[in-house]
Amino acid sequence: MVQKMPSLLSVRPRRGCYAGFAMVAVVALIVSGCGSDDESTSGPDDTTSNAEASSGFVDADTIRERVIGNTVTGTMSPDSAYTEFYAPDGTIHGPSYEARWTIKDDQLCFDYDEALQIDCYRVKIDGRSLEWHRQGEVQGKGTLVEGNPNNF
Repeated sequence: MVQKMPSLLSVRPRRGCYAGFAMVAVVALIVSGCGSDDESTSGPDDTTSNAEASSGFVDADTIRERVIGNTVTGTMSPDSAYTEFYAPDGTIHGPSYEARWTIKDDQLCFDYDEALQIDCYRVKIDGRSLEWHRQGEVQGKGTLVEGNPNNF
C-alpha cells in the first residue's frame, strides 16, 4: 500500500493566505500612521508651514500680513503697557512718540530713539493674541487690533 503524501502546495495555501493577509494589514497600518503619536491635524488646506507649526513662530510674510497696518496693545516685561500702530511706511506711532520698525530674518525689529540698540523679536500669533519672543523667552504679550483706532 502506497501512502500518498499531500504536497506542500496543497497544505500551504491556507496558512500562506492568512500570513500574507496579516503581513499586508501590518504594512497598511504602518504606512497609514496608525499608532503614531503625532496628533497634528494639518491638512492640505492648512496655510501654516511645518516650521511655523512646530515652533509657533510666524514668518516675515505673516508679520506683514497680520501686524503691519494694525495696532498692538499689551504689556512688555516687566509690566510696561504699550499701544502702538505699525504703519506700512516703516514707522511706529505711539501715544506720544514715533519710532521705526523693520523685518529681518522673520523677526520684527524696533528702533526707538531713546534705545541704545535695535531690538528684534520673533512673533507668535494665535487669533488676535500675540507674543514677542527674544533669546528664547517671552518678553511681552499683546492683542492685535485692526487698523489705527487711536488715530496715532
